[in-house]
Amino acid sequence: MADDDERSGSQDKAEKRPRRRVALQMLTDRPREPERRKFVVAGTTLALGGFAWSSVTLSGASQTTTEERLAPVRPPSASRVDTTFQQQCIRCGLCGTVCENGCIRFFDLDEPAYGAFTPYLDVRRRACTLCMRCTQICPSGALTPIEDDFDSIVAAVNMGPAEVEPELCLSYQGRVCGYCHDACPLPGRAIRLQPPALPVVLDDCVGCGQCVEACPQTPTAIRIPRRSA
Repeated sequence: MADDDERSGSQDKAEKRPRRRVALQMLTDRPREPERRKFVVAGTTLALGGFAWSSVTLSGASQTTTEERLAPVRPPSASRVDTTFQQQCIRCGLCGTVCENGCIRFFDLDEPAYGAFTPYLDVRRRACTLCMRCTQICPSGALTPIEDDFDSIVAAVNMGPAEVEPELCLSYQGRVCGYCHDACPLPGRAIRLQPPALPVVLDDCVGCGQCVEACPQTPTAIRIPRRSA
């Protein structure tokens, strides 16, 4: 009986071996065209992804290069030569502690091109109210003391001037706006409205940015493109 069982088991194994060989042969001989298509599709996807990434990267680099031509908007009476201001500023932070409107911010440690920990103004976020407190507390001479008087401010402060972009300005597009004029602390001296309500920046503009903060357009139709002298 045992011999019969052993012979039966051997026969079963012998029958299974050819079946396995046939199955393996079928897998080996299976058409490879779908695999080739997958390879081509994957390669094309990677190529397009790389192209898109490089386009974004180059575009970002181009934008950064353009932005680097403009110096940051600094607090009132800072030197127009931005490297000079960076050398004079001792990074004490006192200007920010007395700022009436809390508009003075500071560059981070990872922004050495603009002077880490030096003050600047993001006038779109919050503009300068021309209180002149920062100029009066600066201990290093990076900011020159200026009296809180409009005539003194116009004579000594030059953070700007502002520039209007007609293609973005609502008034230049046929809609009456005037927000920039209404926000200006020196209306008629720094900015005026030319009929029909077209904003025109004048020589007494000091670049406080109140017009930029008030502009309802996004992106803003008026800005302070501070250019280092």
